[in-house]
Amino acid sequence: MTKTSFFIILCTLTFNGIAQDIDFFHKNQNDKFKFEDINTQMSIDEYRILSRNLRMKDMLYATIVPGYVHFYAKDNKKGYALLSLRSLAYGELAYMKIKGKLNFGFKRFVNIELDKDKLNSTEIYFTYGAVVLIFGTYLYDWIHGQYVLRKKQENIRYKYNMKMNLGMLNTPNGNLIPSMSFQFQF
Repeated sequence: MTKTSFFIILCTLTFNGIAQDIDFFHKNQNDKFKFEDINTQMSIDEYRILSRNLRMKDMLYATIVPGYVHFYAKDNKKGYALLSLRSLAYGELAYMKIKGKLNFGFKRFVNIELDKDKLNSTEIYFTYGAVVLIFGTYLYDWIHGQYVLRKKQENIRYKYNMKMNLGMLNTPNGNLIPSMSFQFQF
């Protein structure tokens, strides 16, 4: 048994007991039995958006499924746009591979080798453009999708916190009680 395989087995056994998905933090509470106070006017879609968190496993899913984070954030229009753009880029690379003008190598990193003798300059630009488009749509999906999800969560929290705090008065011991007041200004 090599040192590398021994190290991998040791890490797998060690981290398997404390790992949660692929995240690097401990989860100290059980969300399945903890019930929050929910506003009765909140819809199920708003509640689902509030309970979504992006984690490292979602980052890995986004590499496989184009537009995953936008679909997760319920922004389907941008999700489908990213899906179509990345699919076009994959299609371009597949077309170049079928024509025999593109070689993939998996030695140390993923190597994309173009046979420049068989290609004209337009095909070279399209191929490099496809690679840039794949990485660009992934980064946009992850960064902008995370922004959209957080923005939606903040808007929902603001909406219902304003409704919950409307008409409540703080007592000296910190409890909220319903209240009504009139104010006259001359």
